[in-house]
Amino acid sequence: MHYPDEVHRFYRPFWRRNVPVDMVESAVDLATLKQYRAVVAPTLIMVKPGVAQTLTQYVREGGTLITGYMSGIHNEFDLVVEGGYPGPLRELCGVWVEEIDAIAPDAHIDVTIGGRTVRGSIVASVIEPEGAQTIATYGGGDFYAGTPAATVHTVGEGRVVFIGTALDAEGMSAVIDPVIDACGAETVDSPEGVEVMRCTADDGTLFTTVINTAGRPVHWRHALGGEGLDLAPFETRIM
Repeated sequence: MHYPDEVHRFYRPFWRRNVPVDMVESAVDLATLKQYRAVVAPTLIMVKPGVAQTLTQYVREGGTLITGYMSGIHNEFDLVVEGGYPGPLRELCGVWVEEIDAIAPDAHIDVTIGGRTVRGSIVASVIEPEGAQTIATYGGGDFYAGTPAATVHTVGEGRVVFIGTALDAEGMSAVIDPVIDACGAETVDSPEGVEVMRCTADDGTLFTTVINTAGRPVHWRHALGGEGLDLAPFETRIM
């Protein structure tokens, strides 16, 4: 497992729907977290003092937390937290990870979510719900087949989504897209590889930046403003 790859895995559904994100330190205060409709903590292996309490209060007051496999394992001294995974996040996530199965390189495990089958890799958390509801289950022939692969736990006015395995792009979107919609985040549907960013200047002017990250020309038939847009490979437009 490579941490940057796992950050990209969790980020990709937001990028695909052009939802802007900030990168913040895990130990930020509650006031900072409350600026965001959702907080994503991919593979938060080390949980520093106060982080679990801040996240709990954030969720209780209506926030949404997305986390999952390999989170809550170590403390600030890089020592394993006793009491079962995900350690200090266990009560907040509403799950007990009884065991972590390492999946062989280039292998995968089937995961069923919303009537379709996607793939998980790297690890499979063997999840025992402690208040959380199952939203995806493991397939395959291992002893944990049919058990939860992803869960959601309601805490106060908010909720926590726990993803137990490194899902492929389709699987991550299947879990995270409903979160984006429920949070009421503004999204922009653009062609594959076309990134759209919006920002407002001090005088109220709205600037829209469109980047074709694909190495091929793209014609966006229903572009912003109702007019078609032809983009050369790696072209950037600011409107």
